[in-house]
Amino acid sequence: MANYYASARSSYAKMKDDDDFLSWAETIPDSEVIKLEDEEHGTLYGFLFGTDGDSGAIPNIRYVDDKDYDLDVHTEIQAHLAEGWSIIFMEVGAEKLRYVSGHAAVITPTEMEFVNLGSWAEEALKKLGSPKSTACEY
Repeated sequence: MANYYASARSSYAKMKDDDDFLSWAETIPDSEVIKLEDEEHGTLYGFLFGTDGDSGAIPNIRYVDDKDYDLDVHTEIQAHLAEGWSIIFMEVGAEKLRYVSGHAAVITPTEMEFVNLGSWAEEALKKLGSPKSTACEY
């Protein structure tokens, strides 16, 4: 059985409160906060994932006192985004060449939109008149 290896990161975004955001970001495992100093908007923040482990995926578990808890980075970051800003998360990965996947999320302080490559391909096939096709897997 092969392992899933991913690469994931986010765009940069303005946060409501830098200190509050950075305290929260410290609780996100296997990640690194990145900063961009912007002349117009000040300090913008983003994430790189997979900095401590092999996976590289956006984490979905948080460990506290040797216990694991569900983690939804997309929902939790909404409380930190400055009004009028969005952040984009992208992840691509593969289990050898058996499965290749990718997804993206655009998050604002009040809304989220998601897309994954598999769903996009299915929709594209429908738009093209449903030509014969097979899945990109074995």
